[in-house]
Amino acid sequence: MSKLKKLMLVGIIGSVTLAGSAQAACWAPAAVDAAHVRDLQSRLMVAALRCAKSEHDVLPHYNRFVRDKKPLLKLGNGILRGHFAQGRNKRQAIKHYDRYAVSLANKYGAGSGDLSECKAMKDLANSAADTDSNITSLVNISQFHGLTPNLPGGRCGIIIASTEN
Repeated sequence: MSKLKKLMLVGIIGSVTLAGSAQAACWAPAAVDAAHVRDLQSRLMVAALRCAKSEHDVLPHYNRFVRDKKPLLKLGNGILRGHFAQGRNKRQAIKHYDRYAVSLANKYGAGSGDLSECKAMKDLANSAADTDSNITSLVNISQFHGLTPNLPGGRCGIIIASTEN
């Protein structure tokens, strides 16, 4: 095999490998929804800790949210774990999931400690606890309140089927 053919073969294999890893890193719609739910939970958890000594204590409302929505939170975390498991061994997947979950909490925990948002967070926790028990309802609350989870690798492309030839 000529040197040129070998170089072309290496280039083709390399581009296929990179395309495969990029595709595995993108976020499918279910993973995006799970990220919204996890982001909402992280936002409320940080508020519960920050606002514990304020006149608008978020902790009991956050605890009710977690208790009432536990099956949905577990489902969402399972979807996220599955997302981070793509193309990784179990140890790497857990490491990437944990890093992601911590980054969400750190995003909100890095604030100034300002307690002016505690009433809004208490209301958000109540809304989240009171909403229907489905992922879509929690995603809607997350989006309504402007929460935007980080999606490293971006959303997966959408393929639209057509019946026309």
